[in-house]
Amino acid sequence: MQERIVKVSFNKSGGTAKGNAITNRVTIPTKWIKQLGVTECDREVRISLENDKIIIEKVK
Repeated sequence: MQERIVKVSFNKSGGTAKGNAITNRVTIPTKWIKQLGVTECDREVRISLENDKIIIEKVK
């Protein structure tokens, strides 16, 4: 298992967002993205929350 400690970015949403809407982002290492087979042309992933863990899987 590979593990990294990263920070979550919080940004105020713009445009037509209502009230105090916030966008959250986490940067994933490029090496991991390549291992999943995610590319700029084929970038769809499935994310799920299970037992307090976020799971990211490449959509096949």
